[in-house]
Amino acid sequence: MSLQADSASFISEAVSTGKKGQKVTLTFSVEGLPAGTNPVVGVFDKQGKIVGRTEWLSNTSSPSFAKQFIFMHANSTQLTFSVYNASDSVSKEDYVGGVSADLKNLMGNAGTNDVSADGITFHFALELPKKADKKAKKEEKKADPVADAAFRKKLIAKADKEGGKKAQDIAGMKDMGGVAYFHVSLDLCGDDWELLEACMKAMNVPCPEDADERRGGAEDIGKVLVSYTDAKLCLYMHVPAGLECKIDEWFGAMTTTYTPVVISNDGTFIKAEIVANPDKNVFPIKVKDDVINKGYQMLTEKKLVMPDEDDDDEMVFGDDDFYI
Repeated sequence: MSLQADSASFISEAVSTGKKGQKVTLTFSVEGLPAGTNPVVGVFDKQGKIVGRTEWLSNTSSPSFAKQFIFMHANSTQLTFSVYNASDSVSKEDYVGGVSADLKNLMGNAGTNDVSADGITFHFALELPKKADKKAKKEEKKADPVADAAFRKKLIAKADKEGGKKAQDIAGMKDMGGVAYFHVSLDLCGDDWELLEACMKAMNVPCPEDADERRGGAEDIGKVLVSYTDAKLCLYMHVPAGLECKIDEWFGAMTTTYTPVVISNDGTFIKAEIVANPDKNVFPIKVKDDVINKGYQMLTEKKLVMPDEDDDDEMVFGDDDFYI
């Protein structure tokens, strides 16, 4: 066993021990350490996995110190607090002493509980979460409709701006090289369909040649907006009538091997989601690259985009060009 500790700060984190957990603040102090110890305390669960630790305390002149952890309490949670004396990495050879404590038992005894082992005394003080004042809870739940509406309006305006600018990017590429199909990665929208709608709408607004600020202008271009969160990947596809590659063919190529949830499909626009499924190794951040690569491969095979390795002198558009 070897633990690497970050000397920058004390690590305090909630440790999940069950779906129905209760946060418990546990403060412990240690007494009886040998003089000159560089102590670090590691907290382990009953499987031996580290779930928290103190920071390094260099050459303590005092044989005691106190730190705090926050745990998720379930019916029975046994933890082991082990003290090590080291100044770099921690290994079992640096073990000074330790003790195991069951949170269930500790919680049954309010206040401070002392446990001794290996000549070291641990003082445990548990603090249960206070019941929130009902009035305060209601105040917390009160929404501010005006502030929420203003914030939402700003988000939609940002999505409109992102869509309008990216439309100009792909319109420029189309004018230079004739490519009419693009995968467009969005930064702002996540899995928010209202924002995705705003983005697509802005992309399809015609852009006059004499416009002061050029936005939009991608209404005649085939495109897939790709946006995701940890929970799902969103695909918003638009293929105008008259383009050689049909929308269902492109969508099918991108989503083969997945089970997309199709929200709508009117033959010109498709809205779909691929939901995360860790059990089947489906993670949106990985799916994004995979569906884009599949779409690019199909478009290349149909010679609607040229592959990167093409050696002709003519301008070609590869993966980086049609995925922005």
